[in-house]
Amino acid sequence: MSKVVQISVVGKIYGNVNADEVIGTRITLKKMYSSSGEVLPFVSARAIKFAIRKALHERGLQIDPLYVNPEAEKTLRLSDSARPNIYVDNDIFGYMRTLGEKGALKRQAPIALSYFKALKDTPIKAEFAARFPRPWGEEENPAPFEIEVAEFIGKINCIMYDYIGNFTLDRKVAESIKNNEEAKKFLEEVPESITNEERKKRIKAFCEVFLTPLYVLPRATNSLNILEYIAGLVVLSEKGPLPVFQYLDYDFEKNEIDIESLKRMMERNEIKENMKKAFLIDYKGKINEIPSEIVKVTSVNQVISEIVEFL
Repeated sequence: MSKVVQISVVGKIYGNVNADEVIGTRITLKKMYSSSGEVLPFVSARAIKFAIRKALHERGLQIDPLYVNPEAEKTLRLSDSARPNIYVDNDIFGYMRTLGEKGALKRQAPIALSYFKALKDTPIKAEFAARFPRPWGEEENPAPFEIEVAEFIGKINCIMYDYIGNFTLDRKVAESIKNNEEAKKFLEEVPESITNEERKKRIKAFCEVFLTPLYVLPRATNSLNILEYIAGLVVLSEKGPLPVFQYLDYDFEKNEIDIESLKRMMERNEIKENMKKAFLIDYKGKINEIPSEIVKVTSVNQVISEIVEFL
């Protein structure tokens, strides 16, 4: 079984973080509905990855500018460059570059992210606004519109596998595509792995951006959107993924992290026997009693060092 790091973070956000479609003059908010009819706004994994890519780029790491195929249709011209040795996001988030009928160069992402989804039914409000003509511009009537906004506590889950920086499977995919110049070029340019130093640098950079957090969500032109982390559960396992994500929860009556849920997690033998270490990051410094098997920390750097050495 592969080494795996599982991360679950509970946090708070407000505003129109991830807009959906425009209906009439209303800009809607992305949301889903539970089987009981609850309204659960969310931020998509794509939006979060976009923000993380930008933060990694700002730290000096190379991010895929995307490959432009002039021969393709306009809607299909942009595709992944498929160079995980060069671009860190091709490595950690995977890629897919189609080669027509020949197949595709592809990589299963070693880092997978879920939605940041509300944990309970959330009221959606409409903010009324208008675009007014500038005093120095032409005389026009104001253009009114509405923006759906919400404030909610939600959760995001993340799995990190141990093949970050290892491209053995990527090369096997390329080798299976016969008589294709792009596949041959891939095999010439992409090695089986990067150096261990570069690999650790990528893992550390992602963990710092994601766990601190150091990323700003999209739509910052309209309002500043930074997730306000409350608590994070980090579990290290040498025997593949464990069923831990559902146990980091929020008690809305007590307005705090649900400690009883964490205790139930440690009552499961398959979790207790197979995990190597578990950490609870207390971002607010308000969590008191937790199960003895879980190490409570307030320093994100301590957890990052553990993850880098483990993977």
